[in-house]
Amino acid sequence: MVTAIEKTALSYTLSDMDEATGIIKLSAAMAEELGRAHFSFSGTVCDPLVYAWDNYEAFIRLSARAGQKVLFLGMNPGPYGMMQTGVPFGDVMMVRDYLGIPGDIDMPAAQPENKPIVGMKTTKREASGMKFWGMAASYGDPESFFSAAAVLTYCPLVFIDGKRNVTPSELPLSDRKTIDSICQGYLERMMDILRPRKAIALGHYAEERLRKAGIDDPVYFPHPSPRNPSSSAFWDSGEALVSFRRILDEA
Repeated sequence: MVTAIEKTALSYTLSDMDEATGIIKLSAAMAEELGRAHFSFSGTVCDPLVYAWDNYEAFIRLSARAGQKVLFLGMNPGPYGMMQTGVPFGDVMMVRDYLGIPGDIDMPAAQPENKPIVGMKTTKREASGMKFWGMAASYGDPESFFSAAAVLTYCPLVFIDGKRNVTPSELPLSDRKTIDSICQGYLERMMDILRPRKAIALGHYAEERLRKAGIDDPVYFPHPSPRNPSSSAFWDSGEALVSFRRILDEA
C-alpha cells in the first residue's frame, strides 16, 4: 500500500529508475502530500491511490515505459471509474477485459454516502472510460497502445457532495490552489520521466495544467464525460482514433 512507501523515495535519482518505478514513487509521494492537505470542501474526499493502490500500481507497471510518443492527461477520477478501480478512466469492464487488471481494492473507511465505493464489484459503467479505452482498443491491444502512449491523471482525488461528483475546477479557489500547489509539481516531474513528444489534454482543465507545465502546444481532445455531451460525436464517430493516429505520425 502507498503508506508503506517512504517519502524519502524522492531522494533517489528518478532518472536512474525505469519509467514505471519512477512514476510509482512520485505517485506515492503525491498521495502522501494530498493526505496531509486541508480542504474547505465539505463533502467526502476519496483518494484511490490509497485504498486502490495495488490496481493503480499494476496499471502504471503495465502502461508507463520508455519511448512513448504521446501522453494523455485526464483531470481526476470519476465516481464509477478510477474511484472504484484505481485505474485512470477505469470503467470496470475495460479494466478487467481490455487492460487485464483483475485485482480488487481495500474498501476505505470513509465512504461517500450516495456514491458508495464497492470496487471491482461495481455494476455501473464509467462512460468516460468506455469511450477512452474503447478508442485504445480500436487502436490495438494494450501492448500496442502503451508502446505509443502513456495515460496519467492530474489529481487523484475524488470530491463527492451528496450525489454530485465535484470536479477540481468547481472547487473553492483555496482548494484549487492546494491541489495545484501539490499536483502541478508532480505532473512536471512525471513528464520529465516519460518525455513524451506530444501531450493530449482530455478537457480544458487538463489543457491548462499542461500549459502551466510548459507545454505550449498541447493537443485538445474534448473530455469524454457524459457531462460534456458535445464530445459524443468526437468519440463515437471514431474521430478520436483518427486524431490519435495522426498525432502519432507527426510526433
